[in-house]
Amino acid sequence: MSSMRLLWLLCGLISALVSGPASIGFAAETEASAIVDLSVYDGHWLRIEADESDAERKIAIQKAVKGLSWIVRRMAGGVLRRSTTPPHELRFDWDGERLYQALTDKSGGFSRLIELGGEFRTRKDSRGVDFASAWAWTDHGLRLRWEQHQATGNNIYRVDEDSETLIIEHTIIVTAISNIEPIVFFSRFSRTPLPARDARSEANPIDRPSSD
Repeated sequence: MSSMRLLWLLCGLISALVSGPASIGFAAETEASAIVDLSVYDGHWLRIEADESDAERKIAIQKAVKGLSWIVRRMAGGVLRRSTTPPHELRFDWDGERLYQALTDKSGGFSRLIELGGEFRTRKDSRGVDFASAWAWTDHGLRLRWEQHQATGNNIYRVDEDSETLIIEHTIIVTAISNIEPIVFFSRFSRTPLPARDARSEANPIDRPSSD
């Protein structure tokens, strides 16, 4: 594989690293989603900018690409360091019965219903690329598994005991290129009130999907 194609591939992983696909189908609700309390995830979460976490992410990238040739390793490492930067904020909404992840794309705001134990469903991500994902509950927390033809992985969301810190463990496995080890790193977010203008605004409401 050429160096340019490698860089294109790694850039294509950006949307998958934290929040998953921008648009995805919803699997049928299962018994698991009825017995697991997901309300603890409710809230507006801002990333905790920690030098230590950022250093851990960069070390994980260095370990993952160590099997590549020097020139490709240098280019791939640079792309991955830029593209794996976690988002500034996340938002989950609990309506008393179900949990939604609030997202935005070029068309505006919308929300994704989080249903546990569903089968993989494939839609297009924000780049128009096929992307499949499924939510599940594990002993470690809420897990989003994702697959695309270039890579697979999962994000595990865990709320710390104080209920004010959201920790995400990111695992990325590049399948289109050999000699890249799994990339594993953590990002951390602090629960914070929504800005007053966002809480009151009705100009661009987050639309929840219909139940049918």
